[in-house]
Amino acid sequence: MHLQNFPNRIAIELSPECNLSCRVCPRNFIEQKKGHLAKSLWVKLIKEIAQSSPESVVIPFWRGEALLHPDFYDLIKIALGYALRIHMSTNGVLLEDKIFSLLAECEFVTFSIHNSAGYNNAKKFLNYRRTKHPVTQVSFVEGESSMKDIYSTLVNSPDLEGFDSVRVYARHSQDGVFGSSQKKSNAQRVFCPKLEGTLVIAYDGTISRCNHIWETEKEVNLENMSILEAWNSGCLKKIRQDYPDAKCEPCGQWNGHTCGELWQNENGKIRHKYYDLEK
Repeated sequence: MHLQNFPNRIAIELSPECNLSCRVCPRNFIEQKKGHLAKSLWVKLIKEIAQSSPESVVIPFWRGEALLHPDFYDLIKIALGYALRIHMSTNGVLLEDKIFSLLAECEFVTFSIHNSAGYNNAKKFLNYRRTKHPVTQVSFVEGESSMKDIYSTLVNSPDLEGFDSVRVYARHSQDGVFGSSQKKSNAQRVFCPKLEGTLVIAYDGTISRCNHIWETEKEVNLENMSILEAWNSGCLKKIRQDYPDAKCEPCGQWNGHTCGELWQNENGKIRHKYYDLEK
């Protein structure tokens, strides 16, 4: 295990709410579906990151669509004001000119495509970029048949239709049962990198061990402790010590399976990569 002194990737859920209802999404089976992150908590977290680890990546989303937060624009502007590295994900449906320009200030933007409206806005966003900034990706979920034509067009395009990369993620749950879609791996298990460097904070201040486990550890709450205290909490220490416990055992994240595959445009040449160690 190579535990970071401070998490180098920090997911902060702005809202668990979503404007879509995709059949492949495990959100359909979770209890926490309503709510928004308090602006005061966002400011507290952003200030600590800026002071303690300004090179850490801030990921302002998790189980829902971040743009549903009523103060989305102001929250992202605050983080950008501290020159933090913002990696944003959206389904693209709710974009408008003001938000297009805001996302163009981020370091990385990925569009999780689930309908044609989201894809059309993703293509429109390419006009807001300054040369190749931010790095812009479109992603899909394996098995979502309605997106097959768009996905096929992209990966067979000589320039990925202008995007920097195309990602297809493997499903990590089936009918709400985490890990049930994973294949059994014959590779020797390694310690999961998610537990070494990523902290996931829910809209209510509680944390999750990983963005793939869509439930939180209620005994740890960032409303009354710092990121560093949460990172070194007894709760996360036990999860790391017991790895892989019953919740981590079914997951294929450690060997790259859930990360799927990637097509990346590198100076005009398309590179195709499988994240799965056994491919």
